[in-house]
Amino acid sequence: MDLEHRDRRILGHIIGETTHSKVYFTAIRPPRVGEYILIEYPESDYGNMVLGIVEKSMIGNPALEVSAITPYYVEKASRMGLERHEYMIGHARLLGWLKPLIERKQLITPNYPPKPGAKVYEADPETLRGIFARKIEDGWIRIGKLVNHTEVPVYVNVSAIVSRHLAILAVTGAGKSNTVGVLVDRIVNELRGTVLIIDMHNEYDKIAGDDKTNNIEPKIHPAKLAVYEYYNLLRLDPQATKQRLYLRKAYRELYKSGIATKEPDKFLDYLQRMLEKYNKEYSSDSKSITDLINKLDELRERYEGKVLAIDAPTNLESVIVPGKANVIKLGSVDEEIADVVVYHYLDWLLKERKNYVMSNRERGYPVPVLVVIEEAHILIPKDRTTLTKQVAARIAREGRKFGVGLCLVSQRPKNIDEDALSQTNNKIILKLVEPTDKRYVQHASETLSEELMEMLSDLNVGEAIILGMMTPIPALVKIDKASKKVTGTDIQAYKEWKKYMNNQHGRNIDFNPMDLIN
Repeated sequence: MDLEHRDRRILGHIIGETTHSKVYFTAIRPPRVGEYILIEYPESDYGNMVLGIVEKSMIGNPALEVSAITPYYVEKASRMGLERHEYMIGHARLLGWLKPLIERKQLITPNYPPKPGAKVYEADPETLRGIFARKIEDGWIRIGKLVNHTEVPVYVNVSAIVSRHLAILAVTGAGKSNTVGVLVDRIVNELRGTVLIIDMHNEYDKIAGDDKTNNIEPKIHPAKLAVYEYYNLLRLDPQATKQRLYLRKAYRELYKSGIATKEPDKFLDYLQRMLEKYNKEYSSDSKSITDLINKLDELRERYEGKVLAIDAPTNLESVIVPGKANVIKLGSVDEEIADVVVYHYLDWLLKERKNYVMSNRERGYPVPVLVVIEEAHILIPKDRTTLTKQVAARIAREGRKFGVGLCLVSQRPKNIDEDALSQTNNKIILKLVEPTDKRYVQHASETLSEELMEMLSDLNVGEAIILGMMTPIPALVKIDKASKKVTGTDIQAYKEWKKYMNNQHGRNIDFNPMDLIN
């Protein structure tokens, strides 16, 4: 028996006026929000079944109209068999013809509505597995299983993620870090892919396993930094025109004279000497130059030998190792330094990938890379300019051609630059509660309907709506549990207290938090 004509359970019938995109239907049981249904359609070249997803579920009873309700009335009606008058209605969005989905062709949406009275069937697991279950060798990895059809695994296409970018969005504690862990682990260990993770809080040091995770210290050679990167490192505002002028003058003179290339390891020494020389020559600007020298002193004291290091790598493949999860650990630096480090490596990566493609694979970085940016609202903010924001915009525009993909991860989507967020054509959206966050995400997404958006507040931990080209159709998914260590979970304070008190007393004790007060 083929997929179009196998025995299926009838769920209900279409009612009311219908459109080519949305329908209402009666049901013999409460429809589950996020479950899939099959709708009987007039025969076409694509068969006679259209797949839909339930976006709203309602139960009513004409005997209990709000205007007529009193406690006495409800009690009396209940004794008379009130449930006999109940009706159940579902509201569904039509996704596409079933036959092309099963044959794994493009999603084809109907351009005419079903007839009122048409049968509505439950989508059976075999049909759904035919849509969602894909092969690893074709570039698909498992992300989880359907919430309402738990026997059906869900796979996502990694090539679509890299070429069309991805956003993972949720409130704190909803499962973002776990989702990143599942994706990265399977990209690296099942597809032998390459990932670069911008780790703002040092959460991912074993994300793909000890042998497949390459932890990167945020080091940059001082002579490899551009002058505008020094503007950020020294926190020179655009209004600090004189300080920028003298820094730029010293920087250019070092490169023009050849000192910067002949003795790069002494670049900071020569830069400081040059500024001290200007301080004597341009006495009228001494205050500005002195302040600039002090800022350089402070920068060197805090970061020389650490972030600004002469042993920083000069070969990109030694930093971003192909076939591994490469984690730049930024937990020890402030946001301004992190911004420069991230910009430096992403700009380097994009240039190397361009070289590889433009030179017909003779030079440059040899494999595509997915870049995961944690805390994207910090590095790619909506309301201010950062260096990372600039390079991320270039990657969003050009990455598809050169094999550099972006994955933006954030618990504050409304604070991410809207242009960057809208460039992520794939989205994994876990629980979101704040209305402004939900509206912002909807505005940046072409496929998040009003009804799906309203579901976001009700998702459980680890549940997500998946949208975009990485999935055949929108899906409500329970994300798998990451098998490798990801430390992005909340600290259990009472356990930490108990552990500390046990260690202090040298024995296992029953710990009462009130003991800390008494």
